[in-house]
Amino acid sequence: MAMTPNGMASAIISKVSGSTDAYDANNKFYSALCDYVEGNAEVYYGWTAFLTSMPYSPDPQTIIKATIKTTGSLSPNGATTCESALSMFSADLNRNAAMWSIVWPTGFSLSPAFVIPTINITPSMATEQQSAMIAVCTQIIAGIKQATPTASGTHISYAGTASFTQII
Repeated sequence: MAMTPNGMASAIISKVSGSTDAYDANNKFYSALCDYVEGNAEVYYGWTAFLTSMPYSPDPQTIIKATIKTTGSLSPNGATTCESALSMFSADLNRNAAMWSIVWPTGFSLSPAFVIPTINITPSMATEQQSAMIAVCTQIIAGIKQATPTASGTHISYAGTASFTQII
C-alpha cells in the first residue's frame, strides 16, 4: 500500500474520536500516525553489492523494499491556537522522527538508514475536520517523502550500498 493524505487523515480522526482529554488525544493522534506510516509506507532502494570473496560477482538482488518502524509519543502542549498547536506538533514530530527507522528485509544488515528532514506544518484555511486533517497529513507525507536515507552493509555474503529511490 502507499500513503495517502485521505487514508492517514481518516485513520487519525477515527482513533482520536472519543478522546476526553489532551493527553489521550495526543497519544492517540501520534499512535494513529505511526500505525498508518508503519502499515502503508513503502521505502525503495537500489542495491549495488558484490560477493566479499572470490569471485567478486554482483548480488542478483538490485532492489530493496523496506518498511518504516516508528517510536515515541506526544504529550499535551497547552496550545490555545491552531497555529501554536501545529507549531508544537511539528516540533514534537521532528523530535520523534529521530527515533524512526528502516526495517530491512530478511538477510540485509545495513546502516545508517533513515533521516527525515524537518517538517513544519502550517494551518490550512479548511473549516471542516476532514479537510483540515487532510491538509496536515499532506504536509506530513510530503516531509516523510523528502527523507534521504542511504545505507551500506551486507546482504547474505554480499557487501554494498543501498541508494534511496523513493517512498510511496
